[in-house]
Amino acid sequence: MTTLIIAVALAFSGQSGTTPSPEAAAAELDAGNYAGAERDYSLIVSAYPQMGEAYTNLGISYFLQKKYQEAAVTFQKGLKLKPEMANAWLFLGISRFDLHEPDRALQPLQHYTAMNSGDAEGHYYLGLSFMSLDRYAEAAEALLDARKIDPKNTDLLYHLAESYLHLTSVEGADQDKLRTTFQQTVEEIAAVDPDSIRLHQLQAGYFEATGDSEKAIHELEEAVKTRPHVEGVYYTLGCYYLKAYRYDQALEQFNAELALDSPYPRTYLQMGRTYTGQHQPQKALSFLEKATQTEPDSGLPWVEMGRAYIMLDQFDKAVSALEKGIKLGDQKASSYFLLSTAYRKMGKRDLAEQAAKKSEEASREQSNQALQHVREVVAKQDAK
Repeated sequence: MTTLIIAVALAFSGQSGTTPSPEAAAAELDAGNYAGAERDYSLIVSAYPQMGEAYTNLGISYFLQKKYQEAAVTFQKGLKLKPEMANAWLFLGISRFDLHEPDRALQPLQHYTAMNSGDAEGHYYLGLSFMSLDRYAEAAEALLDARKIDPKNTDLLYHLAESYLHLTSVEGADQDKLRTTFQQTVEEIAAVDPDSIRLHQLQAGYFEATGDSEKAIHELEEAVKTRPHVEGVYYTLGCYYLKAYRYDQALEQFNAELALDSPYPRTYLQMGRTYTGQHQPQKALSFLEKATQTEPDSGLPWVEMGRAYIMLDQFDKAVSALEKGIKLGDQKASSYFLLSTAYRKMGKRDLAEQAAKKSEEASREQSNQALQHVREVVAKQDAK
């Protein structure tokens, strides 16, 4: 940030008037008066609209106030003027991630890591973005890059281990190898922080991946007792209950997650799935509509909404929701299967057969791609 402030100061040399100086704005930022810094940098940007660095500093003042939408817009304006500002690419990516737009976070974060490959934060958020998109092999690859730079970051190690667990479910993957690398990563966390709640979460994930759901649930129940109010723990426990068809307990955990200051955004989607599991599609729809707002670029909520509409015999709405979900990228075999079901219920057999064929093709393609990605990650882990 210092170089950005210096660049602005140099551009201001010889200027006068009522516009705040860059030094004064920077002092507000350093003192934690982010609203004051926002005011000062806004005036600077108004007076000097061609100064890219000023936009970055204004964006940072927005970012530190958690005004992520304003921050993203401001970083974009600055980058149009001066695309070589690496920090602006980083903060743009993180802002989009915090706006629950992981697919839109990828490009700026990839741009940043190409410009500044030695910074762990860029690789870390790139990994988190891939994870949010269920692209676990690419997430693991980014997180491995981050670990080379910051090997004792327990949050980073947690998400890396979590990626390995997800990859064990890929058909044809070397599960023994992945579980070994998972355990090695868990041991790295324990060496740094033996009391980390991440250990409980990962142990639960391991039990779940090996088919022992009851032990997984027990592990997270203990974690919630010792460390309540941690974002994501109630969510994960709710997912385990949901998988075990324990719907009432799942709803209890998801509601506890939503009561937190910053609940995990996918909780709304899982609330919807729980209600469809209980054959209460009307209740599901209100949460799924909220999910489309918290995850505007994800097709998952729309696909689940299509499932709810099928249950309500509203097949036109089901087709519309499913097609939107598929267009947004949820092109899984299950999505096309639901679309085929909706068309069949409408008596549109030709369209139903087309969707069924796409379901079969997607199933084969997903299996092949996933297996290839897993092999690449294992090779990278071996070469560390």
